[in-house]
Amino acid sequence: MSDDVFDLDAYVAEHRKVPYRFRYGGQDFELPHAQDTDWRVSEAADQGDVEAIQTLFRRGFGPEQWKRFEELPQPSGAMGELFRRWQAHSGTKPGESPASPSSSGSTARPSKRRSAGTTPARRSASSSPAS
Repeated sequence: MSDDVFDLDAYVAEHRKVPYRFRYGGQDFELPHAQDTDWRVSEAADQGDVEAIQTLFRRGFGPEQWKRFEELPQPSGAMGELFRRWQAHSGTKPGESPASPSSSGSTARPSKRRSAGTTPARRSASSSPAS
């Protein structure tokens, strides 16, 4: 048995990504990179769950920024665009959770032809069904 212990704190500190910065209402705000958000909420938000998106914003901003942000108007279209741009900054697309592992290559192989038979549409015009 090994005494080596995976230090998740060190990993998180070493792998922290560049935050997303934006200005709204004349104020500067900062959201963490999507990979640095809570994966329990990010997947639901990625599927368009408005409550989950609001939770991600609230947690991402932290108490001080959230208080300032919440005092500003929050039109749906603008908030949706903010979320999309945050995702783009983080390299994720709608339907692709930042907590998801990277996609692997395709493991599919071309199918093998099993029969030399043809379908009725492929039979030649000269062949006719038996009477």
